[in-house]
Amino acid sequence: MSSESTAPQDPAGPQDPAEPHDHAEPIAREAIAAFGLDASAPLRLLKRRENHVYAFSSHGEEYVVRVHRRGYHSDAELACELDFVRALHAAGVSVPDFRTAPDGRGFVVVDSGDAALPGPHQVDVQRLIENRGGFGDERAAVDGSAGIEPHDFRALGSLIAQVHDATERSGYTMAVPRDDWDLDGLVGEEPAWGDPLRIAELAGGDRAAVIAAIARIRHTLGAYGTPAGRFGPIHADLTPENVLRTDRGLVLIDFDDFAAGWHLFDLATALYFFTPHPRHDEYRAALFAGYEAIRPLDPADHAAFPAMLLARGLTYLGWSADRRGEPTAEWHATTVLPHVVRLSRELLGGPPHP
Repeated sequence: MSSESTAPQDPAGPQDPAEPHDHAEPIAREAIAAFGLDASAPLRLLKRRENHVYAFSSHGEEYVVRVHRRGYHSDAELACELDFVRALHAAGVSVPDFRTAPDGRGFVVVDSGDAALPGPHQVDVQRLIENRGGFGDERAAVDGSAGIEPHDFRALGSLIAQVHDATERSGYTMAVPRDDWDLDGLVGEEPAWGDPLRIAELAGGDRAAVIAAIARIRHTLGAYGTPAGRFGPIHADLTPENVLRTDRGLVLIDFDDFAAGWHLFDLATALYFFTPHPRHDEYRAALFAGYEAIRPLDPADHAAFPAMLLARGLTYLGWSADRRGEPTAEWHATTVLPHVVRLSRELLGGPPHP
């Protein structure tokens, strides 16, 4: 569950304080030179989380250089991801504009020789996206304080549809395998992001409800199927912080989790954190209206959506089960957990609350 900003502001929250010595900076500078840009330009740290991300200027243009964490994706997987984003950009979809390395790939590999960051690192460069921050905040969405208007969700639905439409029209297929967001990846015996039932707080009747709901998800999505109009390459991490607000509209960033999955999964991710919000019904209606203005959905899509929404929520619990003690994991396992239970009971046709 990563967050990547390609802009001056990091919608995920305040930046980490600068370290006395930033071990990733020499890697970034070597990569900048390899892209034929000014490696002596001052670097401004935007983020130091999973990746190290810096802004810089070269020849009158503003860029972002991203030093990837080691081992998250193979070179082939990252090349597939960046090729996908470049294809979307060429189709006119509002996504980052990546530069191409001299060898034709979208990134270079740099080994700093520094014991603090050992081994080869993938590094890419993209044009900086001037923005006013992210679409929203996950915590504000859950606690109901987010002041987003329905027309924002309509614009977001339109952007998601543009991604899916461009992908389907191009016939794009996954060049290399990645962790698919299919039935097994979501609610199989070994889900891609971990087992949500390992959350200790999930006990008693709540646990029984979630177990029954998982069986319902498997039945519903299995019957829904994976034809091309419903399943294919998707963003897969369409959280509020991965959508930037710009003067030209919304821009979708951070394709780290891009893989094959249901189109509904992107819609479910966009809406999931807003399910407890008092304006949820308005948001959902606007999101779908924006989407269907470009890509009409059929009754089967709408019928499958509650199962997909819950499946999305369960992935976060699975992710949290393996990261107890981390603030975000604790937030999911405690504050957000009751909402997952509520969605489970609703999917089973019972009352929203026990």
